[in-house]
Amino acid sequence: MNRFNGIVSPSETDPKRLEAFLPVLHPNDSHAANLLELDNGDLLCVWFNGSGEGNPDTNIVMSRLAAGSNRWSEPVRLSDDPERSEQNPVLFQAPDGRLWLLHTSNEPHDQKTSRIVRRISQDRGATWGPPEVLFDRKGLFLRQPMLVLSSGDWLLPAYYCKLDGHYSVVMISSDEGRTWTEHEVAGGVHRVQMSVVELDGGTLFAVFRSRQADRIYTSVSHDAGRTWTVPARSALANNNSSIQLTKLRSGRLALLFNDSTMERDQFRWVQRKGEFRKKPLRTPLTLAVSEDGGATWPHIRNVQMADLEYKDSEIGYSYPTIIAGRDGKIHMAYSYLRKAIKYVCVEESWVSEG
Repeated sequence: MNRFNGIVSPSETDPKRLEAFLPVLHPNDSHAANLLELDNGDLLCVWFNGSGEGNPDTNIVMSRLAAGSNRWSEPVRLSDDPERSEQNPVLFQAPDGRLWLLHTSNEPHDQKTSRIVRRISQDRGATWGPPEVLFDRKGLFLRQPMLVLSSGDWLLPAYYCKLDGHYSVVMISSDEGRTWTEHEVAGGVHRVQMSVVELDGGTLFAVFRSRQADRIYTSVSHDAGRTWTVPARSALANNNSSIQLTKLRSGRLALLFNDSTMERDQFRWVQRKGEFRKKPLRTPLTLAVSEDGGATWPHIRNVQMADLEYKDSEIGYSYPTIIAGRDGKIHMAYSYLRKAIKYVCVEESWVSEG
């Protein structure tokens, strides 16, 4: 039986985990998933899929786990520009119920040409309006979803890919997405793909991927995202790969990341253009929970360790997405050796039990 069938079932090794491999359209490359729970309880997952990252046949696809169902649907293609590579999708359901899809679009293998494209659905993703360029700012990239702040502002984390370095910004709208202002994160060079939550009291807390493959970096904002503290090194490892943060129903924070760093010599040798270089490992994939707003992370448990398939495909398990469902459970998805997107669901207590 094809295991990429979307069927959600208990794990063979841990019955407290529900798992599924989402169906695949193109068998070569599935990456950069993002989850969203709709107001009707449906779970949506978007990612990019094609012959390879940066290729012009790489497009955005979406699968749905309908409320009450135990099977993810066959993916539907949501982008199809034959001249550009479309990557890093995020979903956002606005307070008025409209569903936004945002994704990057760049010339093949040139992130410096990236722009941000938007599509809007009026019916929870059953049908979509035409694609339109939302931000035509060369080199602007996405990874993390938008959030509505207690102030009513919408905040979208983003980052620039430029010759002189990659750095983070936030886009803020005070009129429900009609106009936007851009705010750079001071000292944010090499700190990208920031994931943001709002803490009690209105402080914003962000975590960053580090291009230096050393540690996760953190920053806070006390003025609704207009200014940020210089990203500071945390105790958690980073391997120059994506991470994601969410606020749980309990108020605790949950972070999904690769517990791997070049500081611990967690790398493998890869060959590119006839030369060998060190590439940080993208394993294990680890879930951490904080009870103090991200100051410490006492509860840690691995979600995915290297399995037998890893010996034949050392790409790893990466680019995770994590959300807290209305059911109180933690829903996660990530790139499984780039063959498919793997979905995992656990109770919040699962982390501390481990």
